[in-house]
Amino acid sequence: VGQNFIPSSVPNTFAPSPTPAVLSSGLNDLFELSTGMAITTGGYVTPKSIWLPAVKAKGLEISGTFSRRQGQMYMDMTFTNKALQHMTDFAIQFNKNSFGVIPTTPLPIHTPLMPSQSIEVSLPLNTIGPVMKMDPLNNLQVAVKNNIDVFYFSGLIPLNIFFVEDGKMERQVFLATWKDIPNENELQYQIKECHLNA
Repeated sequence: VGQNFIPSSVPNTFAPSPTPAVLSSGLNDLFELSTGMAITTGGYVTPKSIWLPAVKAKGLEISGTFSRRQGQMYMDMTFTNKALQHMTDFAIQFNKNSFGVIPTTPLPIHTPLMPSQSIEVSLPLNTIGPVMKMDPLNNLQVAVKNNIDVFYFSGLIPLNIFFVEDGKMERQVFLATWKDIPNENELQYQIKECHLNA
């Protein structure tokens, strides 16, 4: 039977809360994001997919997804031993990536993973690691070690896990940030025959 390191008080999936339709009163609504709208506490979490098939990792299968809970990014994984021998000494390492994503703790697998056993792991992440532009931008290359070998896989980090829950920006901060954009980075277009209904 698999061991679960995720506290039972933490739901497995966070679905976005429904938000009511808001009538727009023009550009000013850009600064009034909280008016009449519900603030969600979590985001969409994609179902787990197989990142490392057992046939490529001498019996170790890793499936996973990324999530954001209570202001923290996580890499949620299921490690399954499909080999005939136990597995120990697990460690994980990320390659440099576009957002500097690294684990904040070692891989929390402290007991041997026996044959046919699965274990759930929720690895907290942060963005203070080394940065290198990847192609695609959200690509993450991962190395996982155990007592048998070192295995490599890559996956795409959904961009929504980087979004903080309190996304509101005060009007003055937004305008100051907008003015800080260099003129050479700004483009202007005139849209013709565009009719706005208030």
